[in-house]
Amino acid sequence: MTISGSSTRRALLGVSCSLAALCAGGSAWAQSETATGPATLQEIVVTGARRAQTVLVEERQATGVVDAVAVGDVSLNPQTTIADLAKRLPGVSVSQDQGRNQSATGEAQYVAIRGFDTSFNAYTLDGLRLPQTAGGRSISLNLFSPFAIQTIGIEKTPDATLDADAIAGIVNLVTPTAFDFGDQMLRLRAVGQMAELAEDRGQDSLGGAVGVDMARRFADGRLGVYASAYYEQKDSAAESVAVQNDYKTSRANVGSTRENENALSADGLQWNFFNSTVERYGATASLDYRTQPLDLFARVNYATYTNTNTMNQTGLRSERTSGQTNPNPGGANYNAAGDYTPYGINPANYFRVEDVEQELLSVQTGGKLRFGDFTASLEAAYADGRLDSPNTIEAAWRGVAYNGATGNTGASTEGLKLDLSDPRWPMPVLSAGATAYVASQDRPSQIYVQQGYGYLSEVKKTVKGDLTWAGSGVLASASVGGLYETADQDGRSLAPDDTRYRFRTSLQAGTVDGPSIGATPGRLITDFMDHGTVRPVKLVDRRFVENERDLYGSTVVVSQEKLNQGLSDSREDRTAAFAAATLKLAGGALEITPGVRYEDNHFEARFFVKDADGARFATADRDYDHVDPSVIAAWRPSDALVVRAAARSSYSRPAGSQLAGPTTVSRDPVTNAVISISQPNPDLKPVEGWSYDLGLEWYAVGSNLQLAVYHKDLDNIVVPTALRTGTSKTSDGVILIKPFNGLGGSATGIEMGGRYVLPVDGWMDGLSLGGNLTYQQTEAEYRLSSTDIRKSDLPQAPELMYNLEAGYEHGSLRASLWYNYTGRRLDTVQDSQPDIYIQPSKELNLGVALTLAPGLEVGAAVRNLTDEPTRWSTVGAGERYVSPDRKGGYLETGRIFQVSVNATF
Repeated sequence: MTISGSSTRRALLGVSCSLAALCAGGSAWAQSETATGPATLQEIVVTGARRAQTVLVEERQATGVVDAVAVGDVSLNPQTTIADLAKRLPGVSVSQDQGRNQSATGEAQYVAIRGFDTSFNAYTLDGLRLPQTAGGRSISLNLFSPFAIQTIGIEKTPDATLDADAIAGIVNLVTPTAFDFGDQMLRLRAVGQMAELAEDRGQDSLGGAVGVDMARRFADGRLGVYASAYYEQKDSAAESVAVQNDYKTSRANVGSTRENENALSADGLQWNFFNSTVERYGATASLDYRTQPLDLFARVNYATYTNTNTMNQTGLRSERTSGQTNPNPGGANYNAAGDYTPYGINPANYFRVEDVEQELLSVQTGGKLRFGDFTASLEAAYADGRLDSPNTIEAAWRGVAYNGATGNTGASTEGLKLDLSDPRWPMPVLSAGATAYVASQDRPSQIYVQQGYGYLSEVKKTVKGDLTWAGSGVLASASVGGLYETADQDGRSLAPDDTRYRFRTSLQAGTVDGPSIGATPGRLITDFMDHGTVRPVKLVDRRFVENERDLYGSTVVVSQEKLNQGLSDSREDRTAAFAAATLKLAGGALEITPGVRYEDNHFEARFFVKDADGARFATADRDYDHVDPSVIAAWRPSDALVVRAAARSSYSRPAGSQLAGPTTVSRDPVTNAVISISQPNPDLKPVEGWSYDLGLEWYAVGSNLQLAVYHKDLDNIVVPTALRTGTSKTSDGVILIKPFNGLGGSATGIEMGGRYVLPVDGWMDGLSLGGNLTYQQTEAEYRLSSTDIRKSDLPQAPELMYNLEAGYEHGSLRASLWYNYTGRRLDTVQDSQPDIYIQPSKELNLGVALTLAPGLEVGAAVRNLTDEPTRWSTVGAGERYVSPDRKGGYLETGRIFQVSVNATF
């Protein structure tokens, strides 16, 4: 379902009648508001064609374009996350934070509009700008539950009254109020879930959620109170396969891997198993007072999300250990004929915990006063958000490699070769001796245990207001307003490598012998990804590793300098002012909203640096402002037709963590050599953009059709990169991860969507078909060096996205069959290696609901009915080479089965 809307968002995105109630059946209340009068109420019976027609009326009356989806229908939707439901909307795709094991939950986190980087969005809760707690401008939506949020609105053409630092658009989450229901309402919603993959592997697989909310109106309907509370807990599992390191060229002396992306070889293999326990809970309350001259409101929202997770990795590494020699000429990885021929096969195990805790508290209060032809509004808000990674625990097991020689010493005769003919399941090619060696659980031994942490919080305070004059001629209204916003961030982190406790093994010195993987408590998984693995996947007991951390990790002394390196604090101030007007021409058929917005930004940060001038705390600050004009127009030549157009300027602010903060270093666990370095870039400029939209909409009873074209021009785009240092620019160099400004980019696309209710009688009455499609061409130009300038797709921008949906509503039965497709998208730009891509994602969902009695409905639903992978990342645009594990590899989370009950009193 989509709703197109104007810039006066609260009434529209609240959608008059509760969309949660619209989906659930029963009755709701529609609310409309004018610039000169109070809200008027009319009862709407929420059934079939009347429900669709009410939404279409809201669409037609708007000036700009906003797409919206209701999220509270637990009877039909097997998703209990906001982001997963948002991808039903045209041009919306989703992603996860691969760095914190979040993709393994099977839940989406981030929302991209038309495929633009998620940092190009502004994120609001009931119009309040949300705090940043992920280190960037993107907001992780897994914190929010459909039990607390009523509607997700995607504003694609924001006018001058809304935030200008939103090149892609604005994602607005709307909570219910008492005025979205009748005089009183009490509702109970509950779901139970089972994760099929976890159940098949003998892991914890069950979960559920319960939510209760109520609404009541007093004082002749002028005073309304709404309150809700919810709790959710669920377990799941995931499996993935990935390669160990960067790919190598299959032939010697042929240039970089990027120049030979159809002839590459992998030098290691990983099988990863994930366990996740997700917990959400929170509460929402609102108080509203509405009269002819005065509206007052207060809202409080509290939400918590935790993910307690583990990853167990079993791998085969292409490497030799002490005492083993390489027979290749010069000790290279290529034989005399120039073929890639590595020696040494080392079985390895790795354990990782990346627990995540998120929390948000927001308070909003404000009001609107009408006097004569004027309306004045004022609002103040406070929001406190945090992202805490309290447990980043790692442990590794490594031992002597198998090299085919007697006693595994001396000249090597065997090495690890991988069969890459099946891109979803690379397989090792091993001799009988190598197979027996790597299958044994007597090896390897544990070499270290370590723990780090990360914490980031932001407190955001906002005051905003506006004054609007309403007229009756060509100048229908004029408004001025402004905003002042402060954001204070506090961050601290400690890299796990800085706390490493080393056990005594044949590879390294230590005071305590590390246990073998076989002697480590846990269990084996043999039916991995429905394949047999040559080396069983070991699921290490988390409590055992935590005990090691407590026992041995406490003996590691971390210097004050290391602790200081992870400290940072910053402050950001944003001041905005706008002026806008509404012009009505051609007898009111043509509505034009011109406006201009000015935003001024100041950023300052304090962090620890170590360079040629010594180790110390340093400060950095940036100032930049932006003027953004816009024109939004809607022409309605008939009751059935609407033509929309928009042209607007916008920008995107660099995140504080991109501008200033500590440099982090990742090292090899055995050699201690530097593998990668991540650092900010204080010279980043804001991304600037111009957007142009043109749309045509047609409405009829039971049906609608929408068609739109758009174009965006971008300057100073920020490109995520992975650069290798060193004069040779080979894949063996140190990887430098650093954001920088590209030269420019553009996107041109077309969107279409619609819904059609079949005009049939009998048992087929209530059958509808719908869907939407977005097709676009994007281009980005960026500079990796003074001599290396490239053109590519915009990161995270798929060429094709579409949804198909069949709905049924007849008598007491409702059903929905929904298919989502998101095309291939660029993930990371690399220099000497081919770029990382995410292959197309597909998902088919089925939901059926049955009304047992008035106000009582039960449902059953299945997510990912066809058992498609959750993420499939590759090196290069094709499917041939699966990516390394930190980029996702080929990952499956399986089907989710759900039952539900929805009772309204």
